[in-house]
Amino acid sequence: MPRRSKNTTSSNGGILGSGIFGLFGTTINCSSTDSSLYCSFMKFVNILIAIVIIFSILYIGYVFLYPYIKHVGR
Repeated sequence: MPRRSKNTTSSNGGILGSGIFGLFGTTINCSSTDSSLYCSFMKFVNILIAIVIIFSILYIGYVFLYPYIKHVGR
């Protein structure tokens, strides 16, 4: 008879097992050939959010790195 493990903790997945996956609207389940208005709009919104996040990261990097780059140029 097989023994059961006494360590029976369950995990919700996500960030540190919290169940939060950090997705920004990417859980929409539309096939690539679906041309409905809803799927088209959600795909556009996902791309828009991704662009905003990329530009935000670049801007924050610029704000924090600009003083160092300005100082090195002297």
